[in-house]
Amino acid sequence: MVLLDGQPTLFDAVEFNDEIACIDVLYDLAFLLMDLWHRRLPSHANAVLNSYLIESRDWEGLSLLPLFLSCRAAVRAKTSATAASLQREPEAARELQQAAREYLDMADLLLRREQPCVVAIGGFSGSGKSTLARGLAPLLGRIPGAVVLRTDEIRKQLQGLSSLDRLEQDDYTPHASEAVYATVRRRACITARAGHSVIVDATFTDARERTALEQVAADTSVPFVGFWLEAGPATLINRVERRQADASDATTDVVRLQLAKGAGTVHWHQLDASETPDSILERARICLAEQQVVTRPRA
Repeated sequence: MVLLDGQPTLFDAVEFNDEIACIDVLYDLAFLLMDLWHRRLPSHANAVLNSYLIESRDWEGLSLLPLFLSCRAAVRAKTSATAASLQREPEAARELQQAAREYLDMADLLLRREQPCVVAIGGFSGSGKSTLARGLAPLLGRIPGAVVLRTDEIRKQLQGLSSLDRLEQDDYTPHASEAVYATVRRRACITARAGHSVIVDATFTDARERTALEQVAADTSVPFVGFWLEAGPATLINRVERRQADASDATTDVVRLQLAKGAGTVHWHQLDASETPDSILERARICLAEQQVVTRPRA
């Protein structure tokens, strides 16, 4: 509190002190992630985390995230308890005390270990892979849910482009695809070793790529579950034609080429992609439960 231009002024001087103001960005982000989760907005928290990771590439920081989240919840518990002790209104004091207990319980929960897993979601363009990945991610693994690795986004990133920039079909060379899938496997390995579940969203039309990702799960000693979304040509083409502001560059011609080439025999769980997103998500959760992979209740 200072006298500024003759007026008493409240201000926070932290930003003027380099030693205090400097902070790990992921630790800073953890406050937002924790608060979103506490406010029962798991999908928002998961989307923020995945957006941060695709932009920052801070995959090594994932191993610290549970501690960061727990520390942030503990801070909220402390400030709520302190505010309760200073509150003169009994009802307001009780609400703050309850909030302090909830944050303290959350701080403990965030430190508990959970078995991570690797989930693959494959299928031709327009089959709904990304919709299922977004729906499943907040329900899987440690808070705030699974890390989603989408090849459409990674392909753009490796080209130095934003997710919504367009690539020409000539850019989709075998060499470029190999680099994309290699990056996916590397990031999936880092994520699983850090104790977090990972969902890979890719077409997986090449059996070798399916086998290679299964091997990542085996190498990191975590469960693997693969889903294959199946839909008729009309459904796939209609969905691709209706896409807007999406990372995918797939066109109707691409869909037709995928269908003509096929994907060989796929041994993953087959899901009817013509159903509603909620139905597909529930079927996926049942398959996961059958393989003893636990998912959280939907918010």
